Amino acid sequence: MAEEPARPSPCLIAIFGASGDLTKRKLIPALYDCYVAGSLPERFGVVGLSRTAYDDASFREHLEPFVRRFADAFDAASWSAFAEHVHYRPADTASGDDYPRIKKELRALADHHGTGENVLYYLSVAPHLYEPIVELLGEHDMVTEGKRWCSLDRENPPWQRVVVEKPFGSDAATAHRLNQVLGRVFEEESIYRIDHYLGKNSVQNLLVFRFANAIFEPIWSRHHIDHVQITAAETVGVEGRGKYYDSESGGALKDMIQSHLLQLVALTAMEPPVRMEADDIRMEKAKVLSATRVPAPEDAVRGQYAGGTLEGEAVPGYREEGGVDPATGRETYAAMRLWIDTWRWHGVPFYVRSGKRMPRKTTRIVVHFKPTPHCLFRDHGPAGTEALQPNQIVIDVQPDEGIRLRFGGKVPGSRMRIAPVAMDFDYVEQFRSEPPEAYATLLLDAMRGDQTLFKHREEIEGAWRIVDPVAAAWARAGGEAVPRYPAGTWGPREAADLLAADGRAWHDP
Repeated sequence: MAEEPARPSPCLIAIFGASGDLTKRKLIPALYDCYVAGSLPERFGVVGLSRTAYDDASFREHLEPFVRRFADAFDAASWSAFAEHVHYRPADTASGDDYPRIKKELRALADHHGTGENVLYYLSVAPHLYEPIVELLGEHDMVTEGKRWCSLDRENPPWQRVVVEKPFGSDAATAHRLNQVLGRVFEEESIYRIDHYLGKNSVQNLLVFRFANAIFEPIWSRHHIDHVQITAAETVGVEGRGKYYDSESGGALKDMIQSHLLQLVALTAMEPPVRMEADDIRMEKAKVLSATRVPAPEDAVRGQYAGGTLEGEAVPGYREEGGVDPATGRETYAAMRLWIDTWRWHGVPFYVRSGKRMPRKTTRIVVHFKPTPHCLFRDHGPAGTEALQPNQIVIDVQPDEGIRLRFGGKVPGSRMRIAPVAMDFDYVEQFRSEPPEAYATLLLDAMRGDQTLFKHREEIEGAWRIVDPVAAAWARAGGEAVPRYPAGTWGPREAADLLAADGRAWHDP
Protein backbone atom coordinates (compact mmCIF):
# COMPACT_ATOMS: atom_id res chain seq x y z
CA MET A 1 0.00 0.00 0.00
CA ALA A 2 1.33 3.42 -0.96
CA GLU A 3 2.20 5.63 1.96
CA GLU A 4 0.48 8.95 2.54
CA PRO A 5 2.69 11.88 1.52
CA ALA A 6 4.83 13.15 4.36
CA ARG A 7 3.81 16.33 6.13
CA PRO A 8 5.80 19.27 4.80
CA SER A 9 8.73 20.59 6.76
CA PRO A 10 8.10 23.66 8.95
CA CYS A 11 7.71 26.83 6.92
CA LEU A 12 6.40 30.37 6.78
CA ILE A 13 3.90 31.15 4.00
CA ALA A 14 4.18 34.78 2.89
CA ILE A 15 1.28 35.89 0.68
CA PHE A 16 2.00 39.02 -1.35
CA GLY A 17 -1.22 40.83 -2.29
CA ALA A 18 -3.06 39.28 0.65
CA SER A 19 -5.95 41.76 0.61
CA GLY A 20 -7.17 40.44 -2.76
CA ASP A 21 -9.93 37.99 -3.63
CA LEU A 22 -7.65 34.99 -4.19
CA THR A 23 -6.41 35.02 -0.60
CA LYS A 24 -9.82 35.15 1.06
CA ARG A 25 -11.70 32.91 -1.40
CA LYS A 26 -9.08 30.27 -2.15
CA LEU A 27 -5.77 30.38 -0.30
CA ILE A 28 -6.83 30.82 3.34
CA PRO A 29 -9.84 28.44 3.07
CA ALA A 30 -7.55 25.85 1.45
CA LEU A 31 -4.89 26.26 4.16
CA TYR A 32 -7.57 26.02 6.84
CA ASP A 33 -8.87 22.76 5.29
CA CYS A 34 -5.30 21.41 5.29
CA TYR A 35 -4.94 22.40 8.95
CA VAL A 36 -8.15 20.59 9.91
CA ALA A 37 -6.99 17.51 7.98
CA GLY A 38 -3.64 17.54 9.80
CA SER A 39 -1.71 18.04 6.55
CA LEU A 40 0.09 21.29 7.32
CA PRO A 41 3.55 21.29 8.89
CA GLU A 42 3.68 20.85 12.63
CA ARG A 43 5.16 24.34 12.81
CA PHE A 44 3.88 26.91 10.36
CA GLY A 45 2.92 30.55 10.03
CA VAL A 46 0.96 32.52 7.43
CA VAL A 47 1.61 36.21 6.88
CA GLY A 48 -0.31 38.48 4.53
CA LEU A 49 1.49 41.41 2.92
CA SER A 50 -0.35 44.24 1.18
CA ARG A 51 -0.94 47.99 1.37
CA THR A 52 -4.35 47.71 3.06
CA ALA A 53 -4.14 48.81 6.70
CA TYR A 54 -4.98 45.61 8.60
CA ASP A 55 -3.41 44.29 11.75
CA ASP A 56 -3.47 40.64 12.85
CA ALA A 57 -6.86 40.87 14.54
CA SER A 58 -8.66 42.79 11.77
CA PHE A 59 -7.14 40.57 9.06
CA ARG A 60 -8.40 37.44 10.82
CA GLU A 61 -11.81 39.04 11.28
CA HIS A 62 -11.85 39.94 7.59
CA LEU A 63 -11.03 36.34 6.58
CA GLU A 64 -13.44 34.42 8.83
CA PRO A 65 -16.66 34.90 6.77
CA PHE A 66 -14.89 33.64 3.66
CA VAL A 67 -13.52 30.58 5.45
CA ARG A 68 -17.05 29.85 6.71
CA ARG A 69 -18.30 30.07 3.14
CA PHE A 70 -15.57 28.42 1.10
CA ALA A 71 -13.91 25.87 3.39
CA ASP A 72 -15.12 22.27 3.30
CA ALA A 73 -16.46 22.45 6.86
CA PHE A 74 -16.14 25.26 9.36
CA ASP A 75 -15.57 24.71 13.06
CA ALA A 76 -15.20 27.73 15.35
CA ALA A 77 -12.64 26.09 17.64
CA SER A 78 -10.51 24.91 14.72
CA TRP A 79 -10.67 28.33 13.10
CA SER A 80 -9.61 29.99 16.35
CA ALA A 81 -6.60 27.67 16.63
CA PHE A 82 -5.66 28.10 12.98
CA ALA A 83 -6.07 31.88 13.10
CA GLU A 84 -3.35 32.09 15.77
CA HIS A 85 -0.93 31.22 12.96
CA VAL A 86 -2.27 33.93 10.60
CA HIS A 87 -0.69 37.39 10.61
CA TYR A 88 -0.71 40.55 8.54
CA ARG A 89 1.94 43.18 7.88
CA PRO A 90 1.00 46.28 5.86
CA ALA A 91 3.64 47.01 3.22
CA ASP A 92 4.17 48.25 -0.30
CA THR A 93 5.78 45.12 -1.71
CA ALA A 94 6.72 46.86 -4.97
CA SER A 95 8.82 49.43 -3.10
CA GLY A 96 12.35 48.65 -2.00
CA ASP A 97 11.97 51.04 0.93
CA ASP A 98 9.75 48.58 2.81
CA TYR A 99 11.92 45.48 2.35
CA PRO A 100 14.30 45.91 5.29
CA ARG A 101 11.23 46.01 7.56
CA ILE A 102 9.51 43.12 5.70
CA LYS A 103 12.64 41.00 6.04
CA LYS A 104 12.94 41.76 9.76
CA GLU A 105 9.26 41.01 10.47
CA LEU A 106 9.29 37.74 8.49
CA ARG A 107 12.34 36.69 10.50
CA ALA A 108 10.53 37.53 13.75
CA LEU A 109 7.45 35.52 12.72
CA ALA A 110 9.65 32.59 11.69
CA ASP A 111 11.25 32.64 15.13
CA HIS A 112 7.85 32.94 16.81
CA HIS A 113 6.47 29.85 15.04
CA GLY A 114 9.75 27.92 14.89
CA THR A 115 9.73 27.56 11.12
CA GLY A 116 13.44 28.21 10.53
CA GLU A 117 14.56 29.63 7.17
CA ASN A 118 11.94 27.86 5.03
CA VAL A 119 9.68 30.37 3.29
CA LEU A 120 7.05 29.91 0.61
CA TYR A 121 6.54 33.22 -1.18
CA TYR A 122 3.12 33.33 -2.88
CA LEU A 123 2.68 36.10 -5.47
CA SER A 124 -1.05 36.85 -5.44
CA VAL A 125 -0.53 40.26 -7.02
CA ALA A 126 -1.16 42.01 -10.32
CA PRO A 127 1.08 40.50 -13.05
CA HIS A 128 3.10 43.70 -13.54
CA LEU A 129 4.32 43.34 -9.93
CA TYR A 130 5.85 39.86 -10.35
CA GLU A 131 9.20 41.10 -11.65
CA PRO A 132 9.83 43.93 -9.15
CA ILE A 133 8.88 41.73 -6.19
CA VAL A 134 11.17 38.89 -7.29
CA GLU A 135 14.01 41.30 -7.96
CA LEU A 136 13.56 42.95 -4.55
CA LEU A 137 13.55 39.56 -2.81
CA GLY A 138 16.92 38.92 -4.45
CA GLU A 139 18.35 42.37 -3.74
CA HIS A 140 17.50 42.11 -0.04
CA ASP A 141 18.96 38.59 0.37
CA MET A 142 15.59 37.02 1.16
CA VAL A 143 16.44 34.01 -1.01
CA THR A 144 19.59 32.70 0.59
CA GLU A 145 19.39 28.90 0.75
CA GLY A 146 17.95 28.17 -2.68
CA LYS A 147 21.37 27.26 -4.09
CA ARG A 148 21.80 23.65 -2.99
CA TRP A 149 25.49 23.50 -3.75
CA CYS A 150 26.25 26.13 -1.12
CA SER A 151 23.80 24.90 1.52
CA LEU A 152 25.17 24.36 4.98
CA ASP A 153 22.85 21.35 5.47
CA ARG A 154 23.15 19.08 2.41
CA GLU A 155 20.77 16.44 3.75
CA ASN A 156 17.92 18.77 4.68
CA PRO A 157 18.74 22.19 3.26
CA PRO A 158 16.63 25.20 4.16
CA TRP A 159 14.58 26.48 1.24
CA GLN A 160 12.79 29.48 -0.16
CA ARG A 161 10.29 28.86 -2.96
CA VAL A 162 8.06 31.12 -5.01
CA VAL A 163 4.56 30.43 -6.35
CA VAL A 164 3.59 32.53 -9.37
CA GLU A 165 -0.05 32.88 -10.43
CA LYS A 166 -1.25 33.32 -13.99
CA PRO A 167 -1.16 35.18 -16.29
CA PHE A 168 2.48 34.21 -16.76
CA GLY A 169 3.37 36.88 -19.31
CA SER A 170 1.15 38.25 -22.05
CA ASP A 171 3.10 36.67 -24.92
CA ALA A 172 6.20 34.55 -25.54
CA ALA A 173 8.59 37.48 -25.10
CA THR A 174 7.20 38.64 -21.74
CA ALA A 175 6.96 35.06 -20.47
CA HIS A 176 10.61 34.48 -21.43
CA ARG A 177 11.64 37.69 -19.66
CA LEU A 178 9.74 36.70 -16.49
CA ASN A 179 11.42 33.29 -16.55
CA GLN A 180 14.80 35.03 -16.76
CA VAL A 181 13.97 37.31 -13.83
CA LEU A 182 12.84 34.35 -11.72
CA GLY A 183 15.89 32.35 -12.72
CA ARG A 184 18.28 35.05 -11.53
CA VAL A 185 16.87 34.80 -8.00
CA PHE A 186 15.46 31.25 -7.65
CA GLU A 187 16.63 27.88 -8.88
CA GLU A 188 14.21 26.24 -11.34
CA GLU A 189 13.44 23.62 -8.69
CA SER A 190 12.20 26.42 -6.42
CA ILE A 191 9.83 28.06 -8.94
CA TYR A 192 6.19 26.93 -8.85
CA ARG A 193 4.14 28.23 -11.79
CA ILE A 194 0.64 27.40 -10.62
CA ASP A 195 -2.31 26.25 -12.74
CA HIS A 196 -5.28 25.33 -10.57
CA TYR A 197 -6.57 22.98 -13.30
CA LEU A 198 -3.61 20.70 -12.61
CA GLY A 199 -4.69 20.42 -8.98
CA LYS A 200 -8.00 18.82 -9.92
CA ASN A 201 -8.19 15.09 -9.21
CA SER A 202 -9.72 14.31 -12.60
CA VAL A 203 -6.72 15.85 -14.37
CA GLN A 204 -4.33 13.78 -12.26
CA ASN A 205 -6.59 10.77 -12.82
CA LEU A 206 -5.98 11.15 -16.55
CA LEU A 207 -2.40 9.98 -15.99
CA VAL A 208 -3.63 6.98 -13.98
CA PHE A 209 -6.29 6.19 -16.57
CA ARG A 210 -3.75 6.15 -19.39
CA PHE A 211 -0.68 4.63 -17.78
CA ALA A 212 -2.05 2.24 -15.15
CA ASN A 213 -4.54 0.44 -17.40
CA ALA A 214 -3.27 -1.79 -20.18
CA ILE A 215 -6.62 -1.81 -22.02
CA PHE A 216 -6.45 1.90 -22.97
CA GLU A 217 -2.85 2.79 -23.81
CA PRO A 218 -2.55 0.43 -26.85
CA ILE A 219 -5.48 2.18 -28.57
CA TRP A 220 -4.39 5.72 -27.59
CA SER A 221 -3.07 6.76 -31.01
CA ARG A 222 -3.89 7.71 -34.59
CA HIS A 223 -4.57 4.08 -35.42
CA HIS A 224 -7.77 4.07 -33.32
CA ILE A 225 -8.62 7.68 -32.42
CA ASP A 226 -10.39 9.89 -34.95
CA HIS A 227 -10.13 13.19 -33.07
CA VAL A 228 -10.12 14.75 -29.59
CA GLN A 229 -12.29 17.61 -28.30
CA ILE A 230 -11.56 19.68 -25.20
CA THR A 231 -14.15 22.15 -23.95
CA ALA A 232 -14.02 24.64 -21.08
CA ALA A 233 -17.37 26.42 -20.86
CA GLU A 234 -18.55 28.96 -18.31
CA THR A 235 -22.04 30.33 -17.77
CA VAL A 236 -20.71 33.54 -16.19
CA GLY A 237 -19.61 36.68 -17.98
CA VAL A 238 -16.61 38.76 -16.93
CA GLU A 239 -18.00 39.17 -13.36
CA GLY A 240 -16.84 42.72 -12.76
CA ARG A 241 -13.37 42.05 -14.20
CA GLY A 242 -14.09 43.76 -17.52
CA LYS A 243 -11.05 46.02 -17.33
CA TYR A 244 -8.67 43.08 -16.84
CA TYR A 245 -10.42 40.81 -19.33
CA ASP A 246 -10.25 43.53 -22.00
CA SER A 247 -6.54 44.06 -21.37
CA GLU A 248 -3.61 42.63 -23.28
CA SER A 249 -3.47 39.59 -20.97
CA GLY A 250 -7.21 38.86 -21.11
CA GLY A 251 -9.54 37.08 -23.50
CA ALA A 252 -10.43 33.44 -23.94
CA LEU A 253 -7.33 32.65 -26.00
CA LYS A 254 -4.78 33.79 -23.42
CA ASP A 255 -6.82 33.41 -20.25
CA MET A 256 -8.01 29.86 -20.91
CA ILE A 257 -6.54 28.13 -23.97
CA GLN A 258 -2.93 29.19 -23.47
CA SER A 259 -2.93 28.53 -19.74
CA HIS A 260 -5.37 25.67 -19.07
CA LEU A 261 -6.51 23.88 -22.22
CA LEU A 262 -3.08 23.39 -23.74
CA GLN A 263 -2.14 21.67 -20.48
CA LEU A 264 -5.06 19.27 -20.99
CA VAL A 265 -3.91 18.70 -24.59
CA ALA A 266 -0.41 17.89 -23.34
CA LEU A 267 -1.65 15.45 -20.69
CA THR A 268 -3.92 13.73 -23.20
CA ALA A 269 -1.23 13.42 -25.88
CA MET A 270 2.00 12.93 -23.91
CA GLU A 271 4.12 9.80 -24.13
CA PRO A 272 4.49 7.58 -21.04
CA PRO A 273 7.15 9.11 -18.76
CA VAL A 274 10.08 7.01 -17.64
CA ARG A 275 9.05 7.55 -14.01
CA MET A 276 6.07 9.21 -12.36
CA GLU A 277 8.25 12.06 -11.18
CA ALA A 278 7.99 15.78 -11.78
CA ASP A 279 10.87 16.23 -14.25
CA ASP A 280 9.86 13.25 -16.38
CA ILE A 281 6.18 14.20 -16.57
CA ARG A 282 6.84 17.86 -17.27
CA MET A 283 9.37 17.11 -20.01
CA GLU A 284 6.90 14.82 -21.80
CA LYS A 285 4.29 17.60 -21.71
CA ALA A 286 6.82 20.09 -23.05
CA LYS A 287 7.56 17.72 -25.95
CA VAL A 288 3.88 17.69 -26.94
CA LEU A 289 3.72 21.49 -26.96
CA SER A 290 6.96 21.64 -28.96
CA ALA A 291 5.44 19.26 -31.55
CA THR A 292 2.15 21.18 -31.82
CA ARG A 293 1.86 23.06 -35.10
CA VAL A 294 1.17 26.80 -34.98
CA PRO A 295 -2.47 27.10 -36.14
CA ALA A 296 -3.16 28.52 -39.58
CA PRO A 297 -5.68 31.40 -39.78
CA GLU A 298 -8.42 29.01 -40.84
CA ASP A 299 -7.73 26.83 -37.79
CA ALA A 300 -8.84 29.47 -35.24
CA VAL A 301 -12.21 31.09 -34.49
CA ARG A 302 -13.13 33.81 -32.01
CA GLY A 303 -16.38 35.34 -30.79
CA GLN A 304 -18.00 37.73 -28.30
CA TYR A 305 -21.16 37.10 -26.35
CA ALA A 306 -24.06 39.40 -27.09
CA GLY A 307 -26.93 40.10 -24.75
CA GLY A 308 -29.44 37.32 -24.24
CA THR A 309 -31.20 35.10 -21.74
CA LEU A 310 -29.28 32.61 -19.64
CA GLU A 311 -30.94 30.39 -17.03
CA GLY A 312 -34.06 32.53 -17.32
CA GLU A 313 -32.25 35.79 -16.66
CA ALA A 314 -31.49 38.62 -19.10
CA VAL A 315 -27.75 39.32 -19.28
CA PRO A 316 -25.81 42.12 -21.02
CA GLY A 317 -23.48 41.63 -23.95
CA TYR A 318 -19.72 41.76 -23.42
CA ARG A 319 -19.41 45.26 -24.85
CA GLU A 320 -21.97 46.50 -22.33
CA GLU A 321 -20.01 45.16 -19.35
CA GLY A 322 -18.28 47.64 -17.04
CA GLY A 323 -14.68 48.45 -17.93
CA VAL A 324 -14.98 47.09 -21.48
CA ASP A 325 -14.22 49.21 -24.54
CA PRO A 326 -17.45 49.39 -26.63
CA ALA A 327 -15.40 48.83 -29.80
CA THR A 328 -13.24 46.06 -28.36
CA GLY A 329 -12.04 43.09 -30.36
CA ARG A 330 -11.26 41.03 -27.24
CA GLU A 331 -12.73 37.55 -27.61
CA THR A 332 -14.89 35.87 -24.95
CA TYR A 333 -14.91 32.68 -27.04
CA ALA A 334 -12.00 30.99 -28.79
CA ALA A 335 -11.77 27.69 -30.67
CA MET A 336 -8.78 26.12 -32.41
CA ARG A 337 -7.92 23.09 -34.50
CA LEU A 338 -4.50 21.78 -33.43
CA TRP A 339 -2.21 19.25 -35.11
CA ILE A 340 0.50 17.41 -33.15
CA ASP A 341 3.31 16.34 -35.45
CA THR A 342 4.41 13.07 -33.84
CA TRP A 343 4.14 9.45 -34.92
CA ARG A 344 1.43 8.79 -32.35
CA TRP A 345 -0.83 11.69 -33.34
CA HIS A 346 -0.10 12.46 -36.99
CA GLY A 347 -3.37 13.31 -38.75
CA VAL A 348 -5.47 13.42 -35.56
CA PRO A 349 -6.99 16.88 -34.96
CA PHE A 350 -7.36 18.22 -31.44
CA TYR A 351 -10.23 20.71 -31.22
CA VAL A 352 -10.16 23.04 -28.21
CA ARG A 353 -12.68 25.72 -27.27
CA SER A 354 -13.46 27.95 -24.34
CA GLY A 355 -16.18 30.52 -23.89
CA LYS A 356 -18.16 32.61 -21.45
CA ARG A 357 -21.97 32.80 -21.24
CA MET A 358 -22.31 29.21 -22.42
CA PRO A 359 -25.44 27.16 -21.60
CA ARG A 360 -23.60 25.04 -19.04
CA LYS A 361 -20.48 25.17 -16.89
CA THR A 362 -18.24 22.26 -17.79
CA THR A 363 -14.68 21.28 -18.59
CA ARG A 364 -14.61 18.09 -20.60
CA ILE A 365 -12.21 16.02 -22.71
CA VAL A 366 -13.92 13.81 -25.30
CA VAL A 367 -11.87 11.20 -27.16
CA HIS A 368 -13.71 10.14 -30.34
CA PHE A 369 -12.65 6.77 -31.70
CA LYS A 370 -12.78 5.76 -35.33
CA PRO A 371 -15.88 3.92 -36.57
CA THR A 372 -15.76 0.20 -37.19
CA PRO A 373 -14.25 -0.70 -40.59
CA HIS A 374 -17.55 -2.23 -41.70
CA CYS A 375 -20.87 -1.33 -40.08
CA LEU A 376 -22.80 -4.58 -39.66
CA PHE A 377 -25.63 -2.84 -37.83
CA ARG A 378 -26.27 0.18 -40.07
CA ASP A 379 -30.01 -0.56 -40.17
CA HIS A 380 -30.48 -1.44 -36.51
CA GLY A 381 -30.17 1.91 -34.75
CA PRO A 382 -33.18 3.98 -33.69
CA ALA A 383 -32.58 6.34 -36.60
CA GLY A 384 -30.50 4.23 -38.95
CA THR A 385 -26.79 4.57 -39.51
CA GLU A 386 -26.52 8.02 -37.96
CA ALA A 387 -27.54 6.66 -34.55
CA LEU A 388 -24.59 4.25 -34.45
CA GLN A 389 -22.04 6.72 -33.18
CA PRO A 390 -18.38 5.70 -32.79
CA ASN A 391 -17.14 4.96 -29.27
CA GLN A 392 -16.17 7.83 -27.00
CA ILE A 393 -14.30 8.30 -23.75
CA VAL A 394 -15.60 11.36 -21.90
CA ILE A 395 -13.42 12.76 -19.11
CA ASP A 396 -15.21 15.33 -16.97
CA VAL A 397 -12.76 17.68 -15.25
CA GLN A 398 -15.39 19.88 -13.59
CA PRO A 399 -17.83 20.34 -12.01
CA ASP A 400 -18.68 16.60 -11.75
CA GLU A 401 -15.37 14.77 -11.87
CA GLY A 402 -15.48 11.39 -13.57
CA ILE A 403 -14.90 9.29 -16.68
CA ARG A 404 -17.55 7.86 -18.99
CA LEU A 405 -17.14 5.20 -21.70
CA ARG A 406 -19.81 5.41 -24.44
CA PHE A 407 -20.50 2.45 -26.72
CA GLY A 408 -23.35 0.70 -28.50
CA GLY A 409 -25.52 -1.90 -26.77
CA LYS A 410 -28.46 -4.05 -27.78
CA VAL A 411 -31.87 -2.84 -26.64
CA PRO A 412 -33.77 -5.64 -24.78
CA GLY A 413 -36.35 -7.39 -26.92
CA SER A 414 -36.67 -9.78 -29.82
CA ARG A 415 -35.59 -7.23 -32.45
CA MET A 416 -32.01 -6.27 -33.10
CA ARG A 417 -31.97 -2.62 -32.06
CA ILE A 418 -28.87 -0.77 -30.91
CA ALA A 419 -28.71 2.29 -28.68
CA PRO A 420 -25.82 4.23 -27.13
CA VAL A 421 -25.03 3.24 -23.53
CA ALA A 422 -22.47 4.48 -21.01
CA MET A 423 -20.32 3.04 -18.24
CA ASP A 424 -19.66 5.72 -15.64
CA PHE A 425 -16.92 6.28 -13.10
CA ASP A 426 -18.03 9.05 -10.76
CA TYR A 427 -15.26 10.17 -8.41
CA VAL A 428 -17.48 11.06 -5.46
CA GLU A 429 -19.77 8.05 -5.77
CA GLN A 430 -16.92 5.56 -6.21
CA PHE A 431 -14.73 6.74 -3.33
CA ARG A 432 -17.47 8.14 -1.09
CA SER A 433 -15.54 11.37 -0.60
CA GLU A 434 -15.26 14.79 -2.17
CA PRO A 435 -11.94 15.48 -3.91
CA PRO A 436 -9.81 18.07 -2.15
CA GLU A 437 -9.93 21.64 -3.41
CA ALA A 438 -7.29 22.17 -6.10
CA TYR A 439 -5.49 24.92 -4.20
CA ALA A 440 -5.16 22.70 -1.13
CA THR A 441 -3.40 20.04 -3.20
CA LEU A 442 -1.12 22.55 -4.90
CA LEU A 443 -0.17 24.44 -1.74
CA LEU A 444 0.81 21.23 0.02
CA ASP A 445 2.85 20.09 -2.99
CA ALA A 446 4.69 23.43 -3.06
CA MET A 447 5.51 23.06 0.65
CA ARG A 448 6.70 19.49 0.05
CA GLY A 449 8.83 20.52 -2.92
CA ASP A 450 6.85 18.42 -5.43
CA GLN A 451 6.65 20.18 -8.83
CA THR A 452 4.68 17.48 -10.64
CA LEU A 453 1.49 19.56 -10.86
CA PHE A 454 3.28 22.83 -11.70
CA LYS A 455 4.44 24.05 -15.09
CA HIS A 456 8.01 23.99 -16.30
CA ARG A 457 9.36 27.10 -18.05
CA GLU A 458 9.46 25.20 -21.36
CA GLU A 459 5.75 24.39 -21.07
CA ILE A 460 4.93 28.05 -20.52
CA GLU A 461 6.98 29.29 -23.46
CA GLY A 462 5.82 26.41 -25.68
CA ALA A 463 2.18 27.30 -25.09
CA TRP A 464 2.80 30.96 -25.94
CA ARG A 465 4.53 29.93 -29.17
CA ILE A 466 1.29 28.25 -30.27
CA VAL A 467 -1.15 31.06 -29.48
CA ASP A 468 0.95 34.18 -30.18
CA PRO A 469 0.46 34.23 -33.98
CA VAL A 470 -3.30 33.79 -33.57
CA ALA A 471 -3.51 36.59 -31.01
CA ALA A 472 -1.50 38.88 -33.30
CA ALA A 473 -3.73 38.13 -36.29
CA TRP A 474 -6.88 38.84 -34.29
CA ALA A 475 -5.41 42.11 -33.00
CA ARG A 476 -4.70 43.22 -36.57
CA ALA A 477 -8.23 42.31 -37.68
CA GLY A 478 -9.80 44.61 -35.07
CA GLY A 479 -13.13 44.58 -33.27
CA GLU A 480 -15.47 44.72 -36.24
CA ALA A 481 -14.30 41.30 -37.43
CA VAL A 482 -15.40 39.51 -34.24
CA PRO A 483 -18.47 37.26 -34.69
CA ARG A 484 -21.16 37.57 -32.00
CA TYR A 485 -23.08 34.77 -30.33
CA PRO A 486 -26.14 35.12 -28.12
CA ALA A 487 -25.58 34.46 -24.42
CA GLY A 488 -26.79 30.98 -23.55
CA THR A 489 -25.58 29.35 -26.79
CA TRP A 490 -22.52 27.24 -27.61
CA GLY A 491 -20.67 29.95 -29.49
CA PRO A 492 -20.63 31.56 -32.94
CA ARG A 493 -21.66 29.76 -36.11
CA GLU A 494 -18.07 29.94 -37.34
CA ALA A 495 -17.04 27.54 -34.56
CA ALA A 496 -19.51 24.93 -35.80
CA ASP A 497 -18.21 25.49 -39.33
CA LEU A 498 -14.66 24.75 -38.12
CA LEU A 499 -15.63 21.14 -37.41
CA ALA A 500 -18.25 20.85 -40.15
CA ALA A 501 -15.48 21.43 -42.71
CA ASP A 502 -13.96 18.15 -41.45
CA GLY A 503 -17.29 16.31 -41.37
CA ARG A 504 -17.48 16.51 -37.58
CA ALA A 505 -19.53 18.33 -34.93
CA TRP A 506 -18.91 19.64 -31.43
CA HIS A 507 -19.85 17.40 -28.53
CA ASP A 508 -22.28 19.70 -26.68
CA PRO A 509 -23.16 18.43 -23.19
